Amino acid sequence: MPRPRTSRCRSRDLIHPPELRTLLPGLHLLETEVEDFDVRAAVIVGATEAVVFDTLAHPLQMEGVAALVGGRQLTVVYSHADWDHAWGTCALDPARVVAQEAAAARFLDDVPAELGERRSRDPATWDAVTLVPPTVTFDARLDMELGGVTLELHALPGHTPDCLVGFLPEWGVLLAGDTVETPLPVVNDGGAVPGWMDRLADWLRHPGVTQVVPSHGRIGGKELVEETLAYLDGVSRGRAGPDPGALPPFYRETHLRNVALIREASTGGS
Repeated sequence: MPRPRTSRCRSRDLIHPPELRTLLPGLHLLETEVEDFDVRAAVIVGATEAVVFDTLAHPLQMEGVAALVGGRQLTVVYSHADWDHAWGTCALDPARVVAQEAAAARFLDDVPAELGERRSRDPATWDAVTLVPPTVTFDARLDMELGGVTLELHALPGHTPDCLVGFLPEWGVLLAGDTVETPLPVVNDGGAVPGWMDRLADWLRHPGVTQVVPSHGRIGGKELVEETLAYLDGVSRGRAGPDPGALPPFYRETHLRNVALIREASTGGS
């Protein structure tokens, strides 16, 4: 279930401090790179409460969050339980950690296995990580009132079964996690793609969405949802898709893997 790896670099060379970008008053982005792809987390600051939407890959990458949050009650939300989204939580002191129900199961299975593997290769880096599983889970939707801004959490399985998105209706911002990605998304289960596309199409039609902030790739409008949908639809229909030679190494390998997984699902594994 974790994102496929392409880098052969030592892990400690890959823990970069994030750059802070303020997208809107009260909405701050933490942007960095791990291995050979970029990754982004968000800090949402309301009048009374704050949320860290994903905690990146390492506790060192959460330095500075306390200054953004101030004395507000803090909640951590996992867009899903992959290592590059949920391993910085131990640097914080959240009142609760919220995720989709399927994420809790992953903290009993592939999440500690991934950490154990990384520790065996580079204990100097990864011994600093203490996993913090969800303390509050939900099935389809959970709304959080932060004081002047609402965070709606909606399950959107596809990239992984535990994926969710966050919508800030007062600001028109969709925090898309890994459900939307440029230049292309990461498929882990070809059989999940049709449902993934259906739910993305719902957000494409949503009249309140004006800005889309994915965890990987560029920030934009609904055209990002359209691009992800077009890619998944094209691969599902057997179209050639992007030129692998024009893609960065991580996405070149990911595209070839996506094609194989979707083709396997469409043929029943034959």
